[in-house]
Parts: sequence; C-alpha cells; structure tokens
Amino acid sequence: MNRLTTYAATLFAVGWTAGACAPGYTRAEIVYAEPAEHVYVVPVDRVVVVSREVLVQRGWAVYRVEQHGPDRIIWARRGDDEIVRIFATHQGDRVVLRGLNEGRDRGGDRDHDRGKHKGWVRRGNADDVIADIDGRLRSH
Repeated sequence: MNRLTTYAATLFAVGWTAGACAPGYTRAEIVYAEPAEHVYVVPVDRVVVVSREVLVQRGWAVYRVEQHGPDRIIWARRGDDEIVRIFATHQGDRVVLRGLNEGRDRGGDRDHDRGKHKGWVRRGNADDVIADIDGRLRSH
C-alpha cells in the first residue's frame, strides 16, 4: 500500500509540474494581480471601442472580445506569431486597463504545436498600445 501511495504522489507531482510549467497563454489571473497604472471614469464599452480602433490603426487584427461579467478582454493578432490582449476591468465606476503582449516561441518544431495554444511566451505589457489608448481616452 505504501508503494502505491508513493507512486500516486509521484505521478501527481510530475503531472502538476508539467501542467504548471507547460508553455501557453499567460493566465488572466496573473495579469489582474499586477498593479493598475491606467484607470478611467468611462463606460467599459467606450474603452473597448477605443481599444479596437487603436489596435486596428496599429496593424493588429482584432479577432475576439470576451466578456466575463462586466470585464472585457480584447484579443488581437499580427500574423501567426504575435498576440496582444487588452484587459478592461470594471471596478465600481472606474475601468482599469492592462495590456499583455505574447509571441510564439519557435524553439522546437514549427508546425508541431499549431492550434494547441502551446509555445507562447510573454513579451511584455503592450505599453505602446496602452499609451495610444490612454491618449485617446484622456483627450475625450
């Protein structure tokens, strides 16, 4: 019995480590835990419209806008290897804006992970896109 318990614990630890370290999109909870630098007193829908306009002007193709309660996540891509996500989080009468830039890590086989959300690495906070959105929201 002790041997079976040790084997199960080893399998759990290996599975948990592989799951925790597996390359993929950065979890939204990590982004939400970061300090907010851009806070606005505007409707969240206005932030979504301005974000989409700025992304398209900068050459990004917006392909998804997720809604989680009052929060929005705007997904945009440039080619197959670059993704940006803009997080508009509703907090009372304010909207907190955060951005995340990710790219495909091409260390291994190029076509092996196609479509499985693997091989993505975080490349920063999309500060250039957020700065443009910030300028547009503050000017109105």
